[in-house]
Amino acid sequence: MIDAKEELRTDTVEITFPAGLPGFPHAHRFQLTAWGPEGTPFSMLTSSDDPEVGFVVVEPWVFYPDYEFDLDTGTSERLGLNEPGDSIVLCVVTLGENPENATVNLLGPVVINRFSREACQAVLEPSTFDVRAPLARASA
Repeated sequence: MIDAKEELRTDTVEITFPAGLPGFPHAHRFQLTAWGPEGTPFSMLTSSDDPEVGFVVVEPWVFYPDYEFDLDTGTSERLGLNEPGDSIVLCVVTLGENPENATVNLLGPVVINRFSREACQAVLEPSTFDVRAPLARASA
């Protein structure tokens, strides 16, 4: 599998959400860029349709190495994903007032077709992972 961090940190990448994002149905086109100093795992996903809409994202495995989920068939087909290596998975980070309060949404990963750059936010069934999984505890 291609290292998504290296693939995404080289340039700004245009990502399209044909159906929009939950809560932001008007936002379809986004720019994905590196966020932070060299070597940081974080990226910024900013709407080209509405610059007020933006999210810090990270590959979930950086903080939760055992993270895994089953993507439903309809989403896989809609994105044209035939193999797990066809996708890049990112999770939205919520920054708190202090770095130790940051959380990551593991129940709503952003799934991107690495070839077409079409994406959606998957809504997973509740599991052992949380919508507000703490980053500080995961990195300790």
